[in-house]
Order: sequence, then structure tokens, then C-alpha cells
Amino acid sequence: MARIVRSQRAKHDILVVLQFTKERWGINQAREYSALIREALVAIGTDPSRGKARDDILPGIFAHHISQRGRPARHIVFYRIRSKGTVEVIRLLHDAMDFVRHLP
Repeated sequence: MARIVRSQRAKHDILVVLQFTKERWGINQAREYSALIREALVAIGTDPSRGKARDDILPGIFAHHISQRGRPARHIVFYRIRSKGTVEVIRLLHDAMDFVRHLP
């Protein structure tokens, strides 16, 4: 399994998303969304090539939607494969956002 490294912006994105979810839909939904994010990171770590290459946004960037069958979600993990064994999570963005504007 690859080592997952989260950028400061990705860490902030996750905190903001979970806080918003808690305020809007309650603690149980925030826990469920947190689990979806964790599971997405594990999936990326297990198989970094599972994401969709998004060279149209930024060369070397991959996108992985956190939703799963029966578990809807609106966020996408953007990451790059840094070296053998390391994946850098760059951002967690809502699927309605302008990705080009919000990615470095």
C-alpha cells in the first residue's frame, strides 16, 4: 500500500467539509462522510492508478470520487503519485466547483 500524504489545503478541505456536514446534517452524517473519505484514501493508497487521470486540469493529477454504491457523496479527491510508494492528496473538492481555479 502506498503512503498517503495530505497537503495542508487537503487537510483544511477535509475539516471544512466535515464541519459543514455536521452543522447541516448532524454528527451521524458527518461520521458517515468521514468514513467515506477515509475509505477513498485507503482505496487510493491500495491502487493509486484507480483514479481518473485529469491531465486536462493539471499534468499528473488524478481524481477519485468518494461516493460508493448506495452511499452518495459530492466530493472528489485530487492527488498525484509522487514516487513509488507515495501518493500526495492535493485537495478534496465539491464536484460542482471549478477545479482549474482551485487546484495549484
